[in-house]
Amino acid sequence: MEVKTGSFDAQTLKALLEFCHRYPKFRPLVITRPGDESIPRRHRLPATNWKEFLVSGPSAAAE
Repeated sequence: MEVKTGSFDAQTLKALLEFCHRYPKFRPLVITRPGDESIPRRHRLPATNWKEFLVSGPSAAAE
């Protein structure tokens, strides 16, 4: 799980992307502020905003 509390871009996700490449069984989830979910999704990373995460939990976001 990766939590982003402020602005970020693809470069910020570089380490997570590398980790996922090395360990393909790992299932990442990026939690963002509302409206920023598209950034990790463009890189095929599951993402949700923190409000949805609190209501639905991680399993709903990772599906």
